[in-house]
Amino acid sequence: MDVYLTFGECLAAILKALDLKSNKLAKEINVDPSLIYKWIREERVPSYDTPYIELISNSVANKISNSFQKEAVINLLHSHGIEIKETVTTEELKNKIKLWLTEAQGYSIKLYKQAKIKRANTLFTASGIHGAVRYNDNNSRKYAGRLNMTNISLDESGHFGVTTDYIQVINGETEVINSALRLLKQARRKPNSDDKILITLNSEMNILLNNTDLKNKWLHILNDILGYGWTVIFLIGLNDNCQRTIKIVEYLQALLSCGNLYVFYHKVNDNILFLNELCIVPHIGALLCFSSKIGQQVDRAFWYHEKESIEILTSYFFQQLTFSKPLMKTYPSQKTIEFQQVLVEEEEFPGDRYVFKNGLSTITIPLDLYKKYLKFGNRTSQEISYREFLHKRRLESFEAQVRYYEYKDICFVESLEKLVRYKKYAPDEYYMLENRIPGNGDIVYHLENLINMLRKHENYEIAFVNKHDFNNLSNICWLVKGNSSVFIETLNKNGGVFENNPEKINNIITEKSIVNGFRDCFLKIWNHIPDENKNKRNTINFLQSLIEKCNTDDNVE
Repeated sequence: MDVYLTFGECLAAILKALDLKSNKLAKEINVDPSLIYKWIREERVPSYDTPYIELISNSVANKISNSFQKEAVINLLHSHGIEIKETVTTEELKNKIKLWLTEAQGYSIKLYKQAKIKRANTLFTASGIHGAVRYNDNNSRKYAGRLNMTNISLDESGHFGVTTDYIQVINGETEVINSALRLLKQARRKPNSDDKILITLNSEMNILLNNTDLKNKWLHILNDILGYGWTVIFLIGLNDNCQRTIKIVEYLQALLSCGNLYVFYHKVNDNILFLNELCIVPHIGALLCFSSKIGQQVDRAFWYHEKESIEILTSYFFQQLTFSKPLMKTYPSQKTIEFQQVLVEEEEFPGDRYVFKNGLSTITIPLDLYKKYLKFGNRTSQEISYREFLHKRRLESFEAQVRYYEYKDICFVESLEKLVRYKKYAPDEYYMLENRIPGNGDIVYHLENLINMLRKHENYEIAFVNKHDFNNLSNICWLVKGNSSVFIETLNKNGGVFENNPEKINNIITEKSIVNGFRDCFLKIWNHIPDENKNKRNTINFLQSLIEKCNTDDNVE
């Protein structure tokens, strides 16, 4: 019997000796069961810089619970030329297993390199793919196989080089999405500083956008990944499908407050027959997804595992990125005059105005109270004067346009109750007060002004809703102005909504299809709000009850 075994043969022999299942080992060392199967089938070999052999050795040694198992492992090691005493300790046995696995690892890597050299003159062609992937589209039987494929790349001299990869073939719409979920799950660790997860959304992808269960799983995993500190880059293809755009907007709303999310877009021509999708997690894997039929949903994918393949597809992604534009332009918080200037200029464009935010819109604050609040902070008279001028322009724009255009606000009830109870405005008004506490008289003046605006202007409406009904949107505020722009303010989840210095990010979007998507999304939310929450009489009665509460508190004091 040969002394040297491949890593897969060695691992299979150990599992057989202990009657240990592959999926049990996978759970013990915290990897996907498919990775164990790849090792055993010699489709993958752990690289030298991974901890897998140490983990396997520990797990196997700790599983030996009786003399029969110990004897089986000792006999196995003896049969492959490894000397070991029958009185060996668990630690010594673990080291012997580790030594055998390490030798097998080195032998497999040597064989892999030799095979790679032999293939160096072989180019993988389109006909090779056609011959390797066989499936019958006339029935519903799914085929999942593996291809031993070579990927063509150019070296620095411009000559063709060839890399080898064992590629998993995935069939079926749902299985493609689930494979992307499995790939992203493997990124649940702290990334290296330069690592970025890359995702495209070029095709219709109806199953991802419309299936609630898959959508929630997708958002949950992306939330986790962003929470771990990953940077995620989305490349979105926009077309004339308004419903698809609304769905994409809903995704963006749920993710914007989660971390380092960058979104780029390009226009997709309806004449393009083939649209590929990419999902790339550095050092782990890359999915290249496509449709098996012209004009149909994405239902096939190749899952690449090797470093060279991942790097090639990453390069391909960034080539596409050069023909795209950033979807959002980032601005500092409302504390800065720069943001206030841009906001005023956009609000002066004619059109409907829709606002979804934690607290009341700033345009409900009368000019003299706004100036008083500004003086609470540590500002120069020149800055106060200029901010007062900008606020006056916003109020004048409102008065000029509200007669002809709809002005609708959606606001959380909790923010109003906290304003009255704790004298704290929502975070986006903190730039005015700088943590100073307004008096009950100031709050009453503000609420009375809001009631007057509602009574005076038929086109101005407010819906008061409960925060728990909008958990996915509770950390995001947005303003849509006509079809020209969307302003988005996100409150980072690390900062509480009413903390002194919540971390905030401001963005503006001017791409018309996305602006219209936000508008349609707002109106969709508005139409689903019960009438009693947006009826003007009920709204005014609620505001009056808050005023009475403020006056009662004043009398008590």
